[in-house]
Amino acid sequence: MKPDDAIRDAAPTRGRAILRASVDTRPQFYDVDPMGIVWHGNYAKFFEIARVELLGVIDYGYAKMEESGFAWPIVDMQIKYIQPVRLLQEIVVEASLLEWENRLKIGFEIRDKATGKRCTRASAVQVAVDMASNQMQWETPPILREKLRPYL
Repeated sequence: MKPDDAIRDAAPTRGRAILRASVDTRPQFYDVDPMGIVWHGNYAKFFEIARVELLGVIDYGYAKMEESGFAWPIVDMQIKYIQPVRLLQEIVVEASLLEWENRLKIGFEIRDKATGKRCTRASAVQVAVDMASNQMQWETPPILREKLRPYL
């Protein structure tokens, strides 16, 4: 995928994001509560699907992270539930890379596919941890800088 392929005009962080990717999906029966609404704890799963797509754009998915010697645990997540997402509703989940120099900050937005209405907005912060020493890194490892160079 080329840099331009990852950028979408409808992104919530237009102008701030370095890189964007999105996926279309539908909540399944196992995602919802007895009222047919996505249970609040399952939103993280949808964000993860979009995060995987985003990191795939730069060829730095979880296997490549492990090969490079770094883990990237999430240390903070903020979620704003705007309107409910329902069973089998067609949604677009977008991930936007907002910060990368000292940590990864990824913004997320879930929109109804048919109307474009925003359902949820979120962000997650990940930090690099050297897997050999188990030490948090205070700046982005060189491998990620190399992967992001075409987008900066």
